[in-house]
Amino acid sequence: MKRITGIMLAFFLSGSLAAQAPDTASTVIMIGIDGLRNDAIHRADAPNLRALAARGVEAESLRPAMPTKTFTNFYSLATGLHPKNHGLISNYPYDRAIGRAFSRATDTRDPAWWGGEPIWITAEKQGVRAATYFWVGSEVAIDGIRPSLWKPFEQEKDYGERVSEVLGWLDLPESERPRLITLYFSAVDTAAHEHGVGTAEELAAIKKIDGHVSDLIAGLAAGSLTDSTNIIVVSDHGMVDLSDDKIINLDDFLGLDAFEVPDWGRQYGPAYAPFLNLYGSEADVEKAYETLKGAHPNMQVFRRPDFPENYHFDHPTRGPDLMLLADTGWTLYASEDGSAPKSLWDTPAAVATHGYDNRHPLMQATFIGAGPAFKTGLKVPTFDNVEIYGIIACALGITPAKTDGATKNIQDFMTQVCE
Repeated sequence: MKRITGIMLAFFLSGSLAAQAPDTASTVIMIGIDGLRNDAIHRADAPNLRALAARGVEAESLRPAMPTKTFTNFYSLATGLHPKNHGLISNYPYDRAIGRAFSRATDTRDPAWWGGEPIWITAEKQGVRAATYFWVGSEVAIDGIRPSLWKPFEQEKDYGERVSEVLGWLDLPESERPRLITLYFSAVDTAAHEHGVGTAEELAAIKKIDGHVSDLIAGLAAGSLTDSTNIIVVSDHGMVDLSDDKIINLDDFLGLDAFEVPDWGRQYGPAYAPFLNLYGSEADVEKAYETLKGAHPNMQVFRRPDFPENYHFDHPTRGPDLMLLADTGWTLYASEDGSAPKSLWDTPAAVATHGYDNRHPLMQATFIGAGPAFKTGLKVPTFDNVEIYGIIACALGITPAKTDGATKNIQDFMTQVCE
């Protein structure tokens, strides 16, 4: 009953948002929900996310960067850059100049791997305090600067505690209070990987996140912060179910032992992947390309630099020599010993996945924006996730760094003129 009362109060107070112009003290809270496909809140029990969308702006979908993986996309959301310009061209990019692949254990705070300027750094440079409760790239100092408040990532950190701490930050004295906050949840992605899209487990995870969004909204109302706070909900990618009938066994065509394949963690055994990036000698690359090109009707083979124009991930030192890409819903398999693939149901987190072509409907992500910076009750067409940086800069009234986004693409649903 307490939660319901808070929700009702929050939405009652938010009714005047459209009539108010945003002021220079407005706050932005960006909530990242890993794996929340663009249709998720409309097929699950998510009344608070749907209500947030109804009183603000909802996109038909948010088009992710390529490949449709978590690190790639959460960092594009933060920087407004395509992967070719920020460097995170996959969850595990390989850098020819550095001579190795990215390691989450050692490189999350090494600026050599992180290009561009995340929005929290732009804010801090202009005197706007920022706080990150987990986000890809938020642990590294860019130009020697970090958010005023930040936390090392903890996968198991209780979601209720996350929301409570964010509300605590907003209760700080004005001189210490952040005006930009990020908040991250991974439950939907985890549930879909392990159980599948539309399963009871995935739907329960969406409902769980919806409840925490409700708590956040109620807390804002209790602190009389609703009318000055913009809530932006984004996700990194969609999700698709897999099938044992849709496995492409690369062992039938070519061994990969001559290549560096960073997205295949060999320590975990055979690869089950939507794509594999290959790095190797010119001779090995040419041989593999000629062997694999057209080898399977549900696999595409791209040779550097002939990637599709919309992929935007051919980073100067990290773009792969070859990219093997399965059609959406298909799985690439590779072993080092010729062993046959197991059932995907016997493979950890392989029931559903993402990483496929960023134009496919099932890879589309979610965008919702509500608060004084946003117009009310709008459903807008699909747009690229590199625009999110500019949306936040506009809502905060700060000057954006150079990005791959464009103000013209987002101006129509903002209540103020964006730079």
